[in-house]
Amino acid sequence: MKSLGTTWTAITPAAPNPGPYLVCRGKLFEAYRLYDDTQGAFFTGILPSNDFQYYDLKIGGVIAQTVSVAVPSRLRHLASDETPFAGLRVAVKDNFTIQGIKTSLCNRAYYELYPTATETAGCIKLLRQRGAVIVGTTKLASFAATEEPLECIDYQAPWNPRADGYQSPAGSSSGSAAAIASYPWLDIAIGSDTSGSGRRPAHWNGCYAMRPSHGVLPVDGYTASFRRFDVPTFFGRDLATCRAFASEWYGNMLPEVKVLPPRIIYPLDYTSLIINKYQLSVIEDFVFDLEAAMGIKQEKVSLASLWDISPPAEAGGQSLGEYMKHACRDSFFYDDYHNFDSFRQEYQDMFSEPPYVSPPVRWQWDLSATITQEARDTAVEKLEVCCRWFCNTVMREEEYNTIVVLPIENMSPRYRDEARTHFDPIGVPMLFLSPIIRGPEFTVPIDHVPFKSRTSGQTEKLPVAVSLLASWGRDIELMSQIQECLHAKGRPASVSTGRVLFSDSTLV
Repeated sequence: MKSLGTTWTAITPAAPNPGPYLVCRGKLFEAYRLYDDTQGAFFTGILPSNDFQYYDLKIGGVIAQTVSVAVPSRLRHLASDETPFAGLRVAVKDNFTIQGIKTSLCNRAYYELYPTATETAGCIKLLRQRGAVIVGTTKLASFAATEEPLECIDYQAPWNPRADGYQSPAGSSSGSAAAIASYPWLDIAIGSDTSGSGRRPAHWNGCYAMRPSHGVLPVDGYTASFRRFDVPTFFGRDLATCRAFASEWYGNMLPEVKVLPPRIIYPLDYTSLIINKYQLSVIEDFVFDLEAAMGIKQEKVSLASLWDISPPAEAGGQSLGEYMKHACRDSFFYDDYHNFDSFRQEYQDMFSEPPYVSPPVRWQWDLSATITQEARDTAVEKLEVCCRWFCNTVMREEEYNTIVVLPIENMSPRYRDEARTHFDPIGVPMLFLSPIIRGPEFTVPIDHVPFKSRTSGQTEKLPVAVSLLASWGRDIELMSQIQECLHAKGRPASVSTGRVLFSDSTLV
């Protein structure tokens, strides 16, 4: 080594942590490896400083139109009781503030208007305090709304790595899910979920996602959409890692829960919406395995019929669909729209013109502007009525530890170059159920659905996931039950990066 010019340097009195370093002008610098963001999942790479502030990396990738993400060596970080996340590489959706970094919400007007953040969001601060390494911020559907790639105007949508590579990444946490499904060097990605923004991307990008019990994690520094529904969420590729992450991130904030007999609810109202018969058979096979592992039988129920049999007094004889027709929309849309009143006004005042927003956001805002405060308040009251009814009548929370099986949405090709109809929730869509009852929902990738791709001309495999909903506070218990089921039935408990969910290594 000496013949190659290597010199030995002794550092006293205290040696640094293990790992690669550079010595320059007598100073020791940590070495990072740069990775190209080939899937366009990141908004920016970031670097930490010792004062809990961050800096934009501002380095382009080797491949055109990519950014670089700087990743430290895993050798450098030593886990302890105080830092259980030491060395864990985490990406964060760009609707959480990070001190020293500008927040974009993937809208150029918003990014232009506001300065760098002076505080890091509370739930993200917890990660760094526990030793996690924040490597960058990820893209999202603008304003955490509902956009397909063709509708993402200001910043190009991330690329879903699954199947033919030209499928929608869904949203709004598209960048976080695509990054986890693409990059083995990334461990966890943080997203948010109001009405499906975490669960849909997990479904389409083929990864695990946890929507925690509502109100447990802090939401300061998390751009509000509808606080009654808003929850920080996270994505991962390995169930055991996800469970451990949830336990350390917020497990100590959860209440102690009573041990109750398990129960599985299979709601026909939602499974009947799945027209892809192959997907439905995959879900049913999973439920059969869940039955066998838990030693119980599923209960197939109609929520609409249960409501008719035992309705809440507040419904006044209306059916579930009639009573809740616009409750989700009028509550959520009203708050979401007015949460950006100051943004619209401040931009107008500074630039003498309204800010540009994408067509789906404009459509939603135009509709939201017509909803009155009275309609919003009535809708919120209906959410509470529905919550109490569901928890008491369907979940029977005092008697059982109930798991509700949800198929998320029908799986068929959804190409990047296709737009979609406007988002207008009617009744109680399945993605609104966990927000309404405030319970945890864990999304689990379980198989593929084959299809003939018009892009590759080959038979490709779309990922299929299923969501499991439990009562408030039973997050860790839910994940443990699913982990035990997968182990007992020999199902894979991790997914690979790239085109398909399960490689030979994940099937072992």
